[in-house]
Amino acid sequence: MRIRRIWIILIISLACFLVINAPAKILTPYLKSSINFPFTLNGSIWNGSMQSKYFDIVSWKVNTTSLLLAKVSTEIQVEIDNLNKINAEANINPFGKLKINITSGSLTTQYLQQFLPNIPFLLSSTINLNQTILQWSSQLPPNLPTEAEGKLVIKRANFLGENLGDYSFNFTYTGRSLDGELASSESSNVDALLKVALSNKNLLTIKGSILPKSESLKSIFDELNVDLSPNIRLNLSF
Repeated sequence: MRIRRIWIILIISLACFLVINAPAKILTPYLKSSINFPFTLNGSIWNGSMQSKYFDIVSWKVNTTSLLLAKVSTEIQVEIDNLNKINAEANINPFGKLKINITSGSLTTQYLQQFLPNIPFLLSSTINLNQTILQWSSQLPPNLPTEAEGKLVIKRANFLGENLGDYSFNFTYTGRSLDGELASSESSNVDALLKVALSNKNLLTIKGSILPKSESLKSIFDELNVDLSPNIRLNLSF
């Protein structure tokens, strides 16, 4: 009886050892179903990383104690390059619901432009992500989230060589529709308060007011016939 117990303990210990040290490469078949570009995996499934020509590194670390609560909690770090980085925490429960909390990060408009090549960006800036939450209730990424909310801080916005200052964009997204508000900071060179909405039929509406403070900006806005009380409706094609 004692020998049998010893064998059982050895088998369980071996199984735990194999699971804990399982290489990240065993995730390759699952990731290939949603990632359509070449990548390499290193480390283990609990503490590993991914590399590709599209980004420097994506690393993750699973909080093993979360498994006791019947969920998987993972810390994720994405480093696209020196200027574009994201830190997040992902949680998935037994019902397949995924929640990603972006705790910090920054993206440049230069990087984002490649995803919307048909919509030229007139502004250049760095966008900081503050406590942005993304949730998937059924279909997982690369599908769009079912809900999202957060605050984007647009730092050092530049328009035709003119510094516009900093702005914040608070938004909520649900039912494939987005509602948000863009507001200027006290130090901004343009006073702005804009309501932004994007319907589930890709209809973009922008309403509000903008007021340039400096004479050079006023001149640029006049030359470009910029409406200081915009009421825009635009059908977008993605």
